[in-house]
Amino acid sequence: MISKTFCLGIVFLAATTVGTIANFFLFISYMLNVLAGYKMSSLMLIFSQLSLVNSTMLISKGIPQALQGMGWNYFLNDAGCKVVFYLRRVSEGLSISLSSLLCALQAITMSLSNSRWTEFKVRIIQQTTPSYLFCWVFNLLIEIPVPIAVRGSRNSRNITNTFDGVFCTSEHIGAYLIITTFRNVLCLGLMVLASGYMVLLLHTHHQHIQKIRSTNLSPTRYPEIRATQTILLLMSTFVSFYALTSIFTLFLSYFDQNPPWMLSTAVFLSLCYPTMSPFVLIPRALRNP
Repeated sequence: MISKTFCLGIVFLAATTVGTIANFFLFISYMLNVLAGYKMSSLMLIFSQLSLVNSTMLISKGIPQALQGMGWNYFLNDAGCKVVFYLRRVSEGLSISLSSLLCALQAITMSLSNSRWTEFKVRIIQQTTPSYLFCWVFNLLIEIPVPIAVRGSRNSRNITNTFDGVFCTSEHIGAYLIITTFRNVLCLGLMVLASGYMVLLLHTHHQHIQKIRSTNLSPTRYPEIRATQTILLLMSTFVSFYALTSIFTLFLSYFDQNPPWMLSTAVFLSLCYPTMSPFVLIPRALRNP
């Protein structure tokens, strides 16, 4: 009879495979557009980076969890744990950072046409490239403590104050936790505020369309409206699964001993966004090269 753990491993493998293929398909479609001579907008550049980040997150989280579920215990040594967890943490940080940048950028773009601060906001949009470069450098540097603290579970029996990740363990680093928590709260807050502002703009636009009663001004015909709707769907997906993962992780932190299936469930929740996000973006990528 197949065990529950083995079934979880199959689920992780399936989700990782589907999500990774979809993200790579999305990335390749953007690259083909570039090779075809189309100019990539700032949004497309961030979408392409998110597809790479999500692929990295899926591989670094899903593959080890799938192998562990299928009975491959202690398959990562110290070096393997350091590499896998560093890639995992960097991809998580980049995911929330780039997502918040994407949301803020679209909110600014939406407000350009009806604002007195148009010139100022145009300058902000021109700083998009330095902004996502900063996101990459910042997250690569901030996660340096991870490979220092993480080690293989076979070599961590004498370590106190550790967090078990089934196949790897890590020591708690106070300053690191404070900085990453501040980053996550800041990015999540910016994402929620920008999303709320875009919802307000869309509502105002819809009311304006109703007043003039023109069938030729349907919101779906405006590229910026379609982009905003896509981003709002993407951000609502991110916030929903991020909240579920945070609540579940907080619940687990109150218990010294957690069954493997509970840890696996927390990891699976964190994989739902990178798995589902390309299916939100692929229709837009195919429709608008």
